Amino acid sequence: MRKFSHVNLSPDCALDNSLSAIKQANFQLDFLLSRMETSPILLVSQIQLCDVLLVEIAGIRSSLARDLKHTHLSHLEIR
Repeated sequence: MRKFSHVNLSPDCALDNSLSAIKQANFQLDFLLSRMETSPILLVSQIQLCDVLLVEIAGIRSSLARDLKHTHLSHLEIR
C-alpha cells in the first residue's frame, strides 16, 4: 500500500497521481470486497484502501479550493 506525497509536483502531475491512486485503490477495494471470506487482515486492508481514497480526495479538494481562490483573487485584481 502506498500513499502519494504531492510536494514539489505541478498541479496537473499531482492531479494525475491522485486520480491514478484513486483508480488503483478502488480496483483493489473492489477485489477485496468481491471475496466471500472475511478476516481481520482483509478488513485492515479495506480500511487502508479507504484511507488512501480519503487522502487523495482531500488532496484534490484542497487543490481545487486553492485554484478557485487564486482565480477569484486574479479577477479582483483585474477590476
